[in-house]
Amino acid sequence: MSENIDGQKSNLNIDTDLNLDTDADYIDKIATENAVKEEMIEEAVEEVSDTCEEELAKAKEDLVRAQADFENIKKRMEKDKVTAVSFANEAFARDLLPVIDALEMAAKVEIDSGDSVEAKLKEGINLTMEEFKRCLAKHGITVIEAVIGGEFDPELHNAINYMETAEVESGKIAQIYQTGYRYNDRVLRPSMVVIAK
Repeated sequence: MSENIDGQKSNLNIDTDLNLDTDADYIDKIATENAVKEEMIEEAVEEVSDTCEEELAKAKEDLVRAQADFENIKKRMEKDKVTAVSFANEAFARDLLPVIDALEMAAKVEIDSGDSVEAKLKEGINLTMEEFKRCLAKHGITVIEAVIGGEFDPELHNAINYMETAEVESGKIAQIYQTGYRYNDRVLRPSMVVIAK
């Protein structure tokens, strides 16, 4: 028994002999546990690192795709803008076609060859029509060529009737009813034609 501070005897036995084998085993056990924990931590860090690298690679790939999509959209919008500007006056051009038609019909009217006033009027109509067509051509509005005996093109011509004729081969243009026009490369109005049978 040992004495306490007051000098009294205590029932506590203090083991003064250290068990070195037990302490060494304990230290080995803790060292092993620590090694296992460190290994688990390294594996977890490596796993997190791999996951982060995969996510980073995926994020980079997504970024490259997003940039490519953005560039495609940008190019498409620029193309749409150019197209919109090119065809901005299409409705106005279409509204002018009846004026051209009226001038063409006026130019086709037969006049008395002895009447100089009518002749001058017809000449004025023809000059006005030609100037009007030049002005339209300057702004991208051109005549769609349709020639009697020429090939029928459904993209440029609208067949309004068929007629039997010996003068023109079957399937070719036999008569031109109304002139067609283009605005830039777009058909504004197809030529109205009659096709030979």
